[in-house]
Amino acid sequence: MSHAIEGLIRFGLELFRPPKRMTLSEWADQYAVLSPESSADPGPWRTIPYQRGIQDAMTDPAIEMVTVMKSARVGYTKCVGNLVAYHIHQDPCPIMVVQPTVEDAEGYSKEEIAPMVRDTPALAGLVSDAKAKDSKNTILQKMFPGGTLSLVGANSPRGFRRVSRRIVIFDEVDGYPPKGAGNEGDQIKLGIRRAEYYWNRKIVAGSTPTTKKISRIENMFEKSDQRRFFVPCPHCGEMQYLKFGGKDKPYGIKWPEGRPQDAYYVCEVTGCHIDHQHKRWMVERGEWRPTAPGSGRHAGFHIWAAYSYSPNADWGTLAEEFLDAKDDPLKLQTFVNTVLGETWEESGDTVNAESLAARLEDYPRGAIPEGVAVLVGSADVQGDRIEAKIIGYGPGEESWLVDYEIFWGDPGNDPYVWEQLDEWRSRQRIHHATRQPMRLAFLGVDSSNGSHTDAIYDYVRPRQQQRVFSLKGRDHLSRPGLVMESSTKKGHVRLFLIATHMAKDRILSRMRNGRVGPGYMHMPLWAPEQYLEQMTSEKKIVKRTKQGTWLTQWHKTGRNEAFDLEVYCLAGLFILQTFISPQQFGDLGRLYRQVVSGEPSMPVGRTRGVRSPGISTGQ
Repeated sequence: MSHAIEGLIRFGLELFRPPKRMTLSEWADQYAVLSPESSADPGPWRTIPYQRGIQDAMTDPAIEMVTVMKSARVGYTKCVGNLVAYHIHQDPCPIMVVQPTVEDAEGYSKEEIAPMVRDTPALAGLVSDAKAKDSKNTILQKMFPGGTLSLVGANSPRGFRRVSRRIVIFDEVDGYPPKGAGNEGDQIKLGIRRAEYYWNRKIVAGSTPTTKKISRIENMFEKSDQRRFFVPCPHCGEMQYLKFGGKDKPYGIKWPEGRPQDAYYVCEVTGCHIDHQHKRWMVERGEWRPTAPGSGRHAGFHIWAAYSYSPNADWGTLAEEFLDAKDDPLKLQTFVNTVLGETWEESGDTVNAESLAARLEDYPRGAIPEGVAVLVGSADVQGDRIEAKIIGYGPGEESWLVDYEIFWGDPGNDPYVWEQLDEWRSRQRIHHATRQPMRLAFLGVDSSNGSHTDAIYDYVRPRQQQRVFSLKGRDHLSRPGLVMESSTKKGHVRLFLIATHMAKDRILSRMRNGRVGPGYMHMPLWAPEQYLEQMTSEKKIVKRTKQGTWLTQWHKTGRNEAFDLEVYCLAGLFILQTFISPQQFGDLGRLYRQVVSGEPSMPVGRTRGVRSPGISTGQ
């Protein structure tokens, strides 16, 4: 056979050879496009070196499960979008993406999926617009040739029923409701079950972590081969993965005293001084290395902001963010979770009445201490009394107990008990720094006591313009955040729902904070005898559920009215800053400067002659 004929045969065979399978990073670099709605730098996608290993594991047939424990600012959301687009274009199959809530799933569809489909030429004509008349697509369900994309919320058991999916993507798993999807169990187990009949299934889970022991993503990462991104020192060449370090560590991110913007990295192996300008050089020569044996089928990745190419993630910026957060336990937890990509471990220090007694200060009852920018009150309605409390908040949410009262009487039948509360609420109190009067900016009344709901609403309804609102506690809310407004308004009463577990976590951290300043809780010598006992009467415990997940619970060991009122005062501050007047109350530092300079602040609205049925206003 002549060489010419052999060449023709080889050419003919090549025509029928299936195309080489692309890795996800290869596909992304050739086809992916960043949309202006969700990227500060729209246009063709370019894979950052640390993203390559994560993306390629997502399409590696030898790997069944991919876990990514991450910080913010590393581009993970875009990697997940690339995986979805890859399967629509190259390897069509049924896909499910699980977001924390149905609302999150809708937002992801509108803000990420829809722009991606619109702006990526390779996807043109494969996914029709949900608004098209002949479209079978909806916001949460996308059809394409050979497959479908389902977007579900982890809070809805309905999304996990009667579906079979080859690719299951769990996004922000630490934000999933801790009690599972309704009564049907753990969302991750439910999702994995949807893929149990596919030999080539792929399970992807990624999240910013939260608290140690209860973090789903850390638990999954610890079961993987725990890959870290090793980079070379530009001076000695030693490979290492980046660590933040700390003042007690000789390595990590360091900075000259008072100049965090000049932060540099100290090599863990030989102590070399590495300037930030070398970061890209290091990342371009980096590689993923497993740090645990693993099973061979489960690839785990940890990545944090020190590697990021984001202009807002240079080492100097990270140092400044740490300095801003280090004295406030809540800010520090946010830094650890969202910058370091690590779990937060609660301090082991015991908080009891004796430890709180050590911080008691001598300042007058009802007077407003220096440092207070705004007064927030709360009321707890019991069967034979109303207990009420006022907290003064200053810059950094430093707080002072200003007043605490118990009004005896039957709230359901005795108008006088409400009159006492109203007189107390309306009372002017003198600010220590200015010698000027200050009124309560907000009063939240707990309406969780179902036996007195009508009386509470009768009191609140005519005073809502004076920022008197009804509050109700929930262990957890159906969406992220400390407070949400209920869509149900009974008798024109605005009702705010409070994530009590989140609020109690914040208060516990602040009671552990022994340094005066942001987040510190000041308590006076005049506090009632049982006040400190009530503030420490709830204990946080971690227990395993029947579904196998870890759940935090608050266990009451005694009367806890003071602690509950602290929760509602904190929620009231958040309501002022978020729902009522963010411009006025959002920046407590600026508000305090206005207070001490004598600048007029927005007055609380007053309604003239308001009177609830059977209840005098006391004005």
